[in-house]
Amino acid sequence: MQIGRSSSSNLEASIIEDVKAMFRDEQLITRIWNKVSGLLDAAKPALNKEIRKVEERILKTRARIDRYFNAFEQKFMRPEVCSEKVGDLNSSLGELEAEKKKLEARRKKLELPALDKEKLRGLIDRLDEVMASGEARKKRHLLHLLVKNVLIHDRRTVEVWYSLTIRLPQGRGCENWDIWLPGRDLNPRQGG
Repeated sequence: MQIGRSSSSNLEASIIEDVKAMFRDEQLITRIWNKVSGLLDAAKPALNKEIRKVEERILKTRARIDRYFNAFEQKFMRPEVCSEKVGDLNSSLGELEAEKKKLEARRKKLELPALDKEKLRGLIDRLDEVMASGEARKKRHLLHLLVKNVLIHDRRTVEVWYSLTIRLPQGRGCENWDIWLPGRDLNPRQGG
């Protein structure tokens, strides 16, 4: 069924008001924030283990360099052989340190900043202004990100299902939660 232009803009305005209401619901935002924080925290132990392994390899590489220098100083190794071996190990050491930096940067990305509820309220308060001044293509894209499904039953009954999609780091894909607005859901999910 096609929705007329005015009905479409009424639906869009209604969806924007629903989204604003969702993001003003401090309990919902806190639950989402805690869930995301828990998912990010769950990834930290494996990453810390990877960092420790790289650090061990760095220590072993440095110890090998020291042994080569010691052998050279005690005249058990020719200068050109020592130079070649130490050069190779220094190259490996550089790669290991770069790998460690990457892992530490990934770990830092797992730190969720504190939830700034005042800033979030300010953004939500500006949503009408942003939507009114935005390009139609960008507004549609935003609405597609926020709305999972729209079912039009008749002229007076429209059912909107919202979706919150969160992109997690480390290529874990997306995790979706259906967001049912309090007081708007006539058919609640079982167990929810």
